[in-house]
Amino acid sequence: MDALLTIPREATPAVVFLRSEIPADHPSSAILGQERLGAGVAVAGDRVLTAHYLVMGARRVEVTAFDGRERTVRRTAVDHTTGLALVTLDGPLLRPARIEEDHEPRPGLPIFLLTCSREGERKATTGHVSVVGPFEAFWEYMLDRAIMTTAINPGLAGAPLFDVEGRLLGLVSLGLAAVGRYSLAIPLSLYLDRREQMETDAGPRSGRAWVGFFPQAFDGGVIITGVVDGGPADRAGVTRGDLVLSLDGQSVSSLRELYTALWRKAPGEIVGLQILRDSTIRVVEISAGDRDDFYK
Repeated sequence: MDALLTIPREATPAVVFLRSEIPADHPSSAILGQERLGAGVAVAGDRVLTAHYLVMGARRVEVTAFDGRERTVRRTAVDHTTGLALVTLDGPLLRPARIEEDHEPRPGLPIFLLTCSREGERKATTGHVSVVGPFEAFWEYMLDRAIMTTAINPGLAGAPLFDVEGRLLGLVSLGLAAVGRYSLAIPLSLYLDRREQMETDAGPRSGRAWVGFFPQAFDGGVIITGVVDGGPADRAGVTRGDLVLSLDGQSVSSLRELYTALWRKAPGEIVGLQILRDSTIRVVEISAGDRDDFYK
């Protein structure tokens, strides 16, 4: 227990507060808002890892360090594939977290989450890694390895996940209140695998087809709960309530099957989505888009 009480103080200097300003006409503003507040963790003296949706489309990002000093961000690399973003500051400011590239989380491992406010208040919660495994979400997002923890998010998205020795393990994306008091964390290894791409001016590109719908799985299959305004699915006429039967002739009954089939296509290719609507089966042809371009 003593380790759990002292380690957060040692990790504190690496944790930062972020504030982002997003233009009103950016496609994400209608859902995520024009001002976004969150946390992040320093992975170098001038670089911060955070949740991608906090800085997606931002025209200005401000970072506040543990001692109250502030920097603005000069470059943002958003990775829709992992759900991470790397922001580069206009000068060195931070003490980076402890990173060991061969250290992987495992079920049962004691951990803590740490976040902060603009005023410098730090909050920590403790728990254990409960599951390391696949995760699918309704915004065309899927990970083969995600970290589920029993520690609830202490405040803001982007909170770093540490083990009790202070090693960085991942980054909290969201709390999963619908399935209990859990938090979902994106493994640090996903950033390390794509670090070189994220540190370039061009940033990472997925190369995957994207259609801009919000599918949800249920016992009978997959249903569309909404579409992105102006996105490929919206332009093709996909609507809320459509029941997905197949994609390009491959039957789908789960989000994993749907995304696996969709991501075999590239931006610009035609996706044939077979749906059931008003007791009628029809095929909607969607010209797949590029999420990186749509949300740039």
